[in-house]
Order: sequence, then C-alpha cells, then structure tokens
Amino acid sequence: MATALESAISAGLAAVRSMHGAAVTYARGASTLTLDYAVQGESAFDTISPDSGAETVIEPVDWLIEASKLTLGEPSVGDLITRRIGTTDYVYSVESPGPGQLHFEISDTGRTTYRIHTRLDGSGRTTTTNDIDLAGNEVRLSGT
Repeated sequence: MATALESAISAGLAAVRSMHGAAVTYARGASTLTLDYAVQGESAFDTISPDSGAETVIEPVDWLIEASKLTLGEPSVGDLITRRIGTTDYVYSVESPGPGQLHFEISDTGRTTYRIHTRLDGSGRTTTTNDIDLAGNEVRLSGT
C-alpha cells in the first residue's frame, strides 16, 4: 500500500501528465505502443562527439512516462519514442546520457513513473570552431 507521500507524488505526476502530456508512439523493434500522456522534458546531460571533423553537441531530451502504461517492460537502449507535431514526426532514441549513466531512472518512490533519457535522432548543434575541446580541457572561446 502506498504511503501518503507516495500517493501525493503520484497524484502530482498524474496532474502533470494530464496538463502537459503529449501523445507518442513507443517502439521496441516491431512492437509499438501508443501512449497518450508522455511528458517531454530536458536533461542536464550533454554528449560531445566528433562528426566529420566538426564538433557536435547532442542536446538530449527526457520523457516522463507512466510505468504501468509501458507494457513492453522497462525501457531499453535503442527503443524509439516518436512525437508528431503538426505534420512532422520527431523520433527520439533511448540511450545512456554518458559513460556509467543509466538510460532511464525511476522518478518517484512509488515507482510509478520512468524518466527516460533520449536524444532526437539527427539533431545536434554543430560547430567547426574550437569552442569545445574534445580532449577534456577547459571550454574556451575561439581565438583566446
């Protein structure tokens, strides 16, 4: 049985889903689910990777999804979340935000909501300047 705090958190998360949730399709291989109330958020993680000689910063997106609605089981790396806005489908792939980090977390003590880390496929801010040092040194402005 849920504690009073767990019930309050669950009710709050349900309210957030009903006010800010969006319909998405969740896919694992050939299996798909339509979820009515996924909440799109933003992650604090950034991944930096070289791409064709340029520096690419991937801007990740997190999703809050009710665990009981994800009948495919816990999120897996490579799963896809698709959100349609207007006539455009945006496809987000589930992945770990970085080495040693999980690709999803449980958001509440009642274990009712997954926080799933994704990135928008094909997205990224690309720069050919030296604003970001891939060797791990301090970030510096170009020309300094």
